Amino acid sequence: MQDALKDYGPATVLSEVTFAVRSGDRIGLVGRNGAGKTTLLRLLTGQLPPDGGSVRRAPGVRVRSLQQDPVFEKTATVDSVLDAAFHDLDALEIELAAAASAMSAGTPESVLRHEEILEHYVRRGGPLRRSRKDAVTLAFGFRGREGAPAESLSGGERTRLGLAALLVENPDVLLLDEPTNHLDIVMVEWLENFLARYPGAVMVISHDRTFLDRVTNETAHLRGGTLRVYPGNYSTFRAALDAELEQQAARAAQDARQISSLQSSADRMKIWGLGMSKLARRAGAMQARVDRMQARATAAPPPEERSARITFHAPGSGDIVLDARHLSRRIPVEGGQFRTLYQDVNVQVRRGERIAIIGRNGAGKTTLLRALLGLEASDDPRAKVLTGARVGVGYYDQALRGVSPEQTLYDVAREYVQKDPQAHDLLGTFMFPFDQHDKAARILSGGERARLALLKLAQEDRNLLVMDEPTNHLDMEMVEALEIALENFDGTLLMVSHDRAFIEGLADRIWLIEDGHFYEYPGWEDYRAKHRSLAELEAEEMKAAAQAGARAAPRPAAPRGKGLWHLKREVEAIEADIARLEAELDIAQAALNSAPPDADFTALGRAAHDLELALERRLEQWSEKGAEVEEKEG
Repeated sequence: MQDALKDYGPATVLSEVTFAVRSGDRIGLVGRNGAGKTTLLRLLTGQLPPDGGSVRRAPGVRVRSLQQDPVFEKTATVDSVLDAAFHDLDALEIELAAAASAMSAGTPESVLRHEEILEHYVRRGGPLRRSRKDAVTLAFGFRGREGAPAESLSGGERTRLGLAALLVENPDVLLLDEPTNHLDIVMVEWLENFLARYPGAVMVISHDRTFLDRVTNETAHLRGGTLRVYPGNYSTFRAALDAELEQQAARAAQDARQISSLQSSADRMKIWGLGMSKLARRAGAMQARVDRMQARATAAPPPEERSARITFHAPGSGDIVLDARHLSRRIPVEGGQFRTLYQDVNVQVRRGERIAIIGRNGAGKTTLLRALLGLEASDDPRAKVLTGARVGVGYYDQALRGVSPEQTLYDVAREYVQKDPQAHDLLGTFMFPFDQHDKAARILSGGERARLALLKLAQEDRNLLVMDEPTNHLDMEMVEALEIALENFDGTLLMVSHDRAFIEGLADRIWLIEDGHFYEYPGWEDYRAKHRSLAELEAEEMKAAAQAGARAAPRPAAPRGKGLWHLKREVEAIEADIARLEAELDIAQAALNSAPPDADFTALGRAAHDLELALERRLEQWSEKGAEVEEKEG
């Protein structure tokens, strides 16, 4: 991208942006909503043409981007969507088979042609296609649902399926716009681990600070139509930007003081020089020096971008805010069976506590939240939920129930204030531009709906805030403004969230719903210490194996006290590894069978033998872990 320019009407979104994505890059793209991040991605994919400058892609380089609302064919299933991602590889496999057949002639040209196609096939990830599909299907919750029609999926599941297909395709450049939306914590951590090993380039837009810190090593900052790239992840970038602006402000202030002092001297010299040519010349020279200093002076930092100002007021309440006993919930599944979400949950919430409910998608987090509010029934007849004295519940509702689709932003804000100007001021506080205040609720974007839901919640003065995924669809600055507001909130907070930085910064209790069981931890650090991710376990095993000089593939090992959920995840990880080894073994055996006479058969045979041994070890481990799962389930 060279001097790229993009206008929308009279507004310039991108101004002479020069930028390049290279192989192996891990870039986080950050900036305010409306700064042009999505526009930049669309220029890179060719979906939008620039209004000036140029955007070039190297021949044969495949650039793909994540669609937030993907559209699939009416007859498509989960499996057919994922298989369609192999379209290019399927064609390449046909070429490879034809080249292998032609190689029987033994001509140098046919051997070179086969090597060329095989190298291209390997670079495109062909040998690992089956294991990649299996791993993605498992990680994103589609295992056992491969035959489900794509049109039957929820909006979040369709977005997740689109992301899964993108990862299966394995393009050279992966452009991800908010990929963590609709992913639970386990899925996000899996995606981080996948992208760490991704062979191509990755550029990502995300409001998840932890995700950006773990995935990226460069940060591209868009502001005022210009782009600047900083080394390091998001946290490193923020520290560098803050230090840079502080230094710029200090230099600008110092330059301004020097210029002011010299200007005063020049002005006095002009007065003294009236009628005296020598002093007049000196005054002119001094003024010329002032002009030169002004031309070279450090400019003041750009004015701080306006941020939302959110305040939650909390009237006093009794010490016991909620007391729930014997909450249980089962839901019907296929075959007339039932699945337990949680059973006999007994909890008490005290004034001022901040509780985060976490777990996999579909585990029952929102169901439990609604049960605590009395909106969802319990299957146990003994169940009861008691609300404490003077407790007022404020529910963060992105669905905007109670708001008519035809109501405008102004109409909603006017319900909370006495005068028209106050309604406009209130909307401005939540970052709604004045020229959009007549926008109807039915056409609001996800981010606008989220901000309107926060506006409503902040006006209600409730002392128990109940929030289901409050950071979804908010940009980074809005998430941080909400975090500050909740830090200063004197009441009680109960939330469902997958944003790890948000949880870590706010929650002092963690409730985990996992495989039909309810667990409680004193805080995020305690949860992480006792509930490490598979990626962390694999990293520890890999380090230990390297130190011991082990040749076997790393095996995730259950830490002391590990439950059924982790064992099942380990079995699934081993299954994915088995599929990968089988695919690699197929390629190794094919290479051995089709090798030319002058090939190194010893090396090819050793490679196939090593893969066979590794596969045998993983099959043994799969059998051992499967027995542990059966024992715990029994």
